[in-house]
Amino acid sequence: MNGVFFDSSVFLDFLEGKERAKRLLESYSGPEGCINDIVFSEVLFVYIKAETGKKSYELKKQPELVKSVELSDIVELLGRYRTLDLGEAVTREAEGLITKYGLLPNDALIAATCKHHGIKKIATFDADFERVDFLEVVTSG
Repeated sequence: MNGVFFDSSVFLDFLEGKERAKRLLESYSGPEGCINDIVFSEVLFVYIKAETGKKSYELKKQPELVKSVELSDIVELLGRYRTLDLGEAVTREAEGLITKYGLLPNDALIAATCKHHGIKKIATFDADFERVDFLEVVTSG
């Protein structure tokens, strides 16, 4: 499968108003752009923390505050990109990637998603993905 996988770092930089992220998102919009549930979760979680000014443990105790955060624009942005399934094969592959490349679990799941779905390019500002020999890191559009 052709395409570009977008790591959370690109969306988070975009939300901070960084031009490099905007250019990257614009360069690979449409059907070739992909994410997975890990990216969806990471982006929403960081956004909720930023909007509320609260830490994770504080948010857990304040569900009404979490409910008050307007998420529709973020969900719409992420919805422009195809969401690839994780599934059992991806999670099994992730374990090997943790061991081989020293990736943390979420990054390993992202890399395993790319490998499983035949995605060879990853748009990211996270240098950890440069260690993954089957991915081409894309940082500009």
